[in-house]
Amino acid sequence: MHGNFRQDGAAVPGGAVFDAVAASADIGLTLEEFAPLLTKAAVEIRLRLDAVRQGMADNDLEAVALNSHTMKSVAATLGAEAARQAALELECCAKNGDAARSPELFADLEFRAAELLTELDRA
Repeated sequence: MHGNFRQDGAAVPGGAVFDAVAASADIGLTLEEFAPLLTKAAVEIRLRLDAVRQGMADNDLEAVALNSHTMKSVAATLGAEAARQAALELECCAKNGDAARSPELFADLEFRAAELLTELDRA
């Protein structure tokens, strides 16, 4: 598992949005080696969030599912459990064609992504 991605859905210790120490250790990197990935992760999250937003606007649930899936993977790599879970829920909803529930889940994903991006921008 990456970072604090846990089967039981446990939160990152100390209420942190992500756990760089655990995530770097999980993929076998030092914190110094892991740090450049944080900038790339922030760029990817912003790109995918924009793509999800566009998919929502276009009622393109396939695009929503694809881009939520990528966000889920990036969040998991960082050990950002709340963002990973939000992306997973929206991905599953979009794959199931549930256009009625998608806006609620997208709002949660936007919130969780904003939290994560704030922390990544500080790193």
